[in-house]
Amino acid sequence: MFGEQAPASARLDLAITRSEFARQLSAAFPGLQESSPDQFSGEDGGCQWSIRLQPTAPTRLGLIVLERWLADITVDAQSPAQRQLWWQRFSAHFQKGGG
Repeated sequence: MFGEQAPASARLDLAITRSEFARQLSAAFPGLQESSPDQFSGEDGGCQWSIRLQPTAPTRLGLIVLERWLADITVDAQSPAQRQLWWQRFSAHFQKGGG
């Protein structure tokens, strides 16, 4: 998803249920904290991170309705390489469909 210039913060538009997001996030980062239903944080590999979810309008494909969330992500890393590794780990769990 991001290479050497991995950002310290990003806003992603995700077509996923909240429960599936939480499940995939806990698989990627087992030590995550959930301070409120839509606020996640943790520390992993020298990075402190936080994610805040905000619901947005669902996407409709005929009769199919896809739940959507805006995810505000902040990654505080000691180095750009650590930040890049964090994004690679996150992406491995959330870009399985080919992005």
